[in-house]
Amino acid sequence: MAFDPQDLQRTRIGDLDALAKPASPGAPTMVVLHGYGASMSDLAPLAAPLSAQAGLPSGTGWVFADGPVEVPLSPWYSGRAWFPIDVDALQRAAARGAHRDLSGTAPAGLDEARERVFGLLGALGEPLERVVLGGFSQGAMLSTEVAMHLPAPPRALVLLSGALLQADVWRGLAPRRAGLPTFQSHGRLDPVLAFEAAERLHALLADAGWAIDPLEAFAGAHAIPPSVVEALSGFLQRQVAAPGEGA
Repeated sequence: MAFDPQDLQRTRIGDLDALAKPASPGAPTMVVLHGYGASMSDLAPLAAPLSAQAGLPSGTGWVFADGPVEVPLSPWYSGRAWFPIDVDALQRAAARGAHRDLSGTAPAGLDEARERVFGLLGALGEPLERVVLGGFSQGAMLSTEVAMHLPAPPRALVLLSGALLQADVWRGLAPRRAGLPTFQSHGRLDPVLAFEAAERLHALLADAGWAIDPLEAFAGAHAIPPSVVEALSGFLQRQVAAPGEGA
């Protein structure tokens, strides 16, 4: 059965606003975290093509949550974020034609953001073994942080254009998630988060024994191109598609 975008309803889960479709009993739930300055609506259009191409069960649940931090983008519009970022530092690095190295830092607000997602997952009431967790950019970084700290692993992890944070901490935590099925993509020309940072994250997770697919690299910037949707669909088909679906 095709996914109907009208099935997504505005709701509140834990202490976060979200667009959500509850899962049918026994079906998986996809929890998707947006990037900095976006909102719950930003990644919702992925649900339909992923459902169709991956052959996800018709009862698959979806959660697209709003980050707790308001980000003023203009006098008339604000986006959301999971934790604040140093915009000035990013702009200075960009002016030098460089990327800011985040691998030695734990951003202010990361712990609080992690607890917010813990609360969301707890309020869902779904077993973690049926939850696919993931996100884009800042949402991917937070998803990695959450997955490492959860009491049990999620069904799978999806990292779209993320980066390596607090490398020493993650290197120490990562082995407890050995075997976690993980998909990662990144643009070779990403002007926001360096491709090299994605490679370093991939290597750290692979070295810790994660069941991570080869890095899905594409000749583009900070985005989710059709080639990534196709590759991610294949990953999800292997991980959570119903028998006989998505063939």
